[in-house]
Amino acid sequence: MKGVIFPSLLQLQRGITDVEDKKQKEICDAKYKKKGRMDKGKLSEIDIEREEECGICLEICCKIVLPDCNHSMCMRCYRNWRARSQSCPFCRDSLRRVNSGDLWIYTSEDDIVDLASISRENLKRLFMYIDKLPFITPNPTLVSYDPRYR
Repeated sequence: MKGVIFPSLLQLQRGITDVEDKKQKEICDAKYKKKGRMDKGKLSEIDIEREEECGICLEICCKIVLPDCNHSMCMRCYRNWRARSQSCPFCRDSLRRVNSGDLWIYTSEDDIVDLASISRENLKRLFMYIDKLPFITPNPTLVSYDPRYR
C-alpha cells in the first residue's frame, strides 16, 4: 500500500488544482492533438512502429521522455545510460538536475487520463489509507495526575 500512497501524496503536495488542470489540458490539446490528427493520416505503418520503439535498443516498449529536451527512450536504456553519464544520449543536454519525478511516461492516446480524475483517485486512496490507521488516544490515568492538566 505504501507504493501507491506515496506517489499520491506527492501529487497532492504539488497542489494539482482544477484551474491548473484546465490550463494544462488546453495547452496539450492545442499543441499535440491537432498536429497529431493531421500527421497520423500521413504516417505509414513503418513510421508509426518507429515512433513506438526506443531510439537506443530499438525495442517496442513503454518509453520515458526527458523533461528538458523531450527525447525518449525505454526505462532500461535510461537507467543504463544514467549510471554512466549525466547527459542526454541524443543531444548531450545536462541531466544533473533531473529527478525521477520529472520524467514523463510516453503513452498512447488510449491511456491518457485527465488530471482531475487522477487527483480524485489519489484523494480516495489517501482517505482509505487514513481510515485504516489505528486510532490513538492518550491514557486517561496518566493525564489526570499531571498538574499541567488540572
